Amino acid sequence: MGLHEFHTKRNQVLIYRNIGGLGDMLMHRMVFEDFKKLNPEMDIIFACPPRYFDAVKDHPYIDKLEDSSTVNSQDYVVSYNTTSCCSRYETAVAPLADKHRSDIWAGHCGVELQNHNMHIKLSQEELDYGATEIAKLTDQTSVALCPVSAMPSKNLLDHQIEIAVNHLRKKGLFVFSLHTEPIKSLAKLNVPVLCNRKIREWMGILSATDYVVSVDTAAFHYAGGTGKPVVGIFTWADGYVYGQFYDTKTIVQLHRNTHPDWKCGPCYKWPDCPFTTKPEKPCLTKITAQMIENGIDSMLKIYPICN
Repeated sequence: MGLHEFHTKRNQVLIYRNIGGLGDMLMHRMVFEDFKKLNPEMDIIFACPPRYFDAVKDHPYIDKLEDSSTVNSQDYVVSYNTTSCCSRYETAVAPLADKHRSDIWAGHCGVELQNHNMHIKLSQEELDYGATEIAKLTDQTSVALCPVSAMPSKNLLDHQIEIAVNHLRKKGLFVFSLHTEPIKSLAKLNVPVLCNRKIREWMGILSATDYVVSVDTAAFHYAGGTGKPVVGIFTWADGYVYGQFYDTKTIVQLHRNTHPDWKCGPCYKWPDCPFTTKPEKPCLTKITAQMIENGIDSMLKIYPICN
């Protein structure tokens, strides 16, 4: 790199992640405020797959977005690849993975976070879109139930979904869902599923709903990061760690710290579960109706329904 190019790029820092998913993109938003505060004159370039640009494009501390498949880290004086550092860390310290993913990414870049803000700001048009979509469904207080993750081992079982739907309805809430495709178990319960919405549309709808009940997926992180009351239902990953910076969350999980008789996890090693080779592990199958109902009740006690 010549001197002129060095002078131009000396204050540019590239952070790049070669994969998703959407939940990780939302948690990534937590790192950029402290990065910028270290050097306000620094330009932060974030590279990720283009399909996720809409998840981060409004961030006030990202100066430029790049395609992670084409960006050349050699063009930058300083660059950090955050693609795999979380999985490496969580696997290495399992079953006692103690750090939020944003802190793992920041530590990989040599920064200790003081703030964990996502800085999500939707336009009025995006907010209005979400409100309109909810209004098409109901004029009741609404809850987005998101029982399906990109990782099947985190999905609720059909009977657990039915328990959640029935209890939410019993509480007077209108239940709907958001997913990339229809969910058969919800269709059987006459729960509408809003499918294949663009990321900003998805954000607008979640912003407009009153509550969220979600497994370990992007909806949980969006709700927590924007202050939406949320119940997070977790299996082998630690919901108390993943949700530690979300003030409005209630966690439902068989967890060694909250269930004295449960010695198993969360373990972060679901492929190596010693109890079964089936995809559905005990950390999922043993989540009871009472646990799900108590989680919903706890959220509603803190954030009562206001019709």
